[in-house]
Amino acid sequence: MIVLGLSGLPYAQDHLLKNTTDPHPLDERNVQGLDSAACLIVDGRIVAAASEERFDGDKGTGRFPVNAINYVLREAGVEKDQVQAIAHGFNYDRHRRLFAGSQDYFDAVLSSSTMVESLQNAGWSDVRDRFHPVDHHLAHAASAYYPSGFDSALCIVSDGMGETESLSVYQARGGRIDKLHTQPVSQSLGLLYSICTRFLGFASNSDEYKVMGLAAYGDPEPYRELFETLVTFDDSTGSVQVNWPSGALRNPELGYPKAMEYLGGIAFPPATQNGEVVTAHADFAAALQARLTAMLTLLTGYWLERTGETSLCLAGGTFLNCKANQSICDLPAVERAFVQPASGDDGTALGAALEITQQLGTPYIHGPEGFQPYTGPSYTADEVRRALEERAADGDIEWTYTGLTDDYFAAAARDLAQDRIISWFHGRMEFGPRALGNRSILGLPKGDRIKERINSLVKFREPFRPFAPAVLDEDRDRLFETRALAPTRYMLCTARVREGQRGAVSGIVHADGSARIQDVRKDFNGTFWSLLKAVQKETGTGCVVNTSFNVKGQPLIMDPRTAVDTFLRTSLDRLYIEGFIVQKATAAA
Repeated sequence: MIVLGLSGLPYAQDHLLKNTTDPHPLDERNVQGLDSAACLIVDGRIVAAASEERFDGDKGTGRFPVNAINYVLREAGVEKDQVQAIAHGFNYDRHRRLFAGSQDYFDAVLSSSTMVESLQNAGWSDVRDRFHPVDHHLAHAASAYYPSGFDSALCIVSDGMGETESLSVYQARGGRIDKLHTQPVSQSLGLLYSICTRFLGFASNSDEYKVMGLAAYGDPEPYRELFETLVTFDDSTGSVQVNWPSGALRNPELGYPKAMEYLGGIAFPPATQNGEVVTAHADFAAALQARLTAMLTLLTGYWLERTGETSLCLAGGTFLNCKANQSICDLPAVERAFVQPASGDDGTALGAALEITQQLGTPYIHGPEGFQPYTGPSYTADEVRRALEERAADGDIEWTYTGLTDDYFAAAARDLAQDRIISWFHGRMEFGPRALGNRSILGLPKGDRIKERINSLVKFREPFRPFAPAVLDEDRDRLFETRALAPTRYMLCTARVREGQRGAVSGIVHADGSARIQDVRKDFNGTFWSLLKAVQKETGTGCVVNTSFNVKGQPLIMDPRTAVDTFLRTSLDRLYIEGFIVQKATAAA
């Protein structure tokens, strides 16, 4: 059984831009159907999955994922006509009657026919006979439940919105996912966080992680009452209530003006960001983060008790919030937890394909090492060499080749020990927003001004932004306080840095004493593990700063040419790529 999974709504962004006069850049993502992606499952195994942004460079794009589709087919050696089912992570068609007053918009943006038409325009035939729309939240739930390896679990999905829902609770058992509870868009925690992100001067549906980082610098007390009034939990029904005033959720394309007016009347005028930490803004972010965490923890605790489940699966963009995930994973009732690394809408390409695969009688095959997020393109040494030779001809770089030998890992470890910042490019690209050791920028956790140097000279981003550590599993408990549930493998859960170790890893300790850890194991990523073992030998601790290999506004890097170009336009000291050690020609010894 060969199933292609897709996410995105191909015409949503174009429709917003065409029908909105001078939209503010911060509001250009206020549409459904972003983060388009493709996934291919063959006989129950995930062969490939990737987001379209990695191919076309348009970060977060929702446009038709033609490049991602071509990649996953090529990776599997499959032709279009061999695909037996096409699964799409939206199913608006069954809600058509709700859009009676905006039928033109429904037909132009939301209808399944938009994806069918896009496939036909890309040369696909017999699309309608193979096409399976999947409810958006079910696709999210499937993306977490099937890869978790749990037979029985509570599944919670929270995002800005699905078709008509913003939060759904499921019980999954024996390959079935049954809905227990759902909340409408008017009660959306994800939308609340996105609107507050916009209020703080960041881009909605894009920069929520910045607000999570900013929150650590603030005191929630000045705005605690605001959020306790705005967001409440009903412990008789297990539901969250968001008490917006009338009209607050209208006109998203204009930045939710009524919501902005409401928040501005209580807090301060909507912010404009300049990269500095403003006390009032940090306090607002802290109160927002505290309330989101409290609501998700109460919600999860209620439904765990109600169902008697002890295993937990989470998906949807809200659960990329690793601070909230920590509180959820610390609940005594949680014995096992899995958060889908691609919890945004890119992950619904995977989830839709998994759900249709299951429905058609071919269950997902779970690997012994757990879910592997390394599903994107990889490149041979010859392909890397050609990319390097192109730039070497211009006199920009010099390089040596050692292969993935002990000398190679030792050289990288020495560079890190000497406080150099390196880029690390190996194996298959990660699926989801986190760099998990295959497309990473690495540094020494106790390096001189390491956070400042990477933010300002390499990433070109806000100075308050924290960095995550990648740590050997054998060094994890010495450095961090954590239950080490599965989310820590994917940089999806924070942990407290032990008091006595904070000096040794000062560059990854956030303002609140936490760190978003990646627990690295040999059976999960042998190449990255080998580097950390070499770092351990060189420095005494198998821990590095790990941030994504890209710069502000750029998607995670996919291919060698982009890697070299990005290396050259930043202050990175070395590029380690598939056994090649690359340096800028001007820095040659």
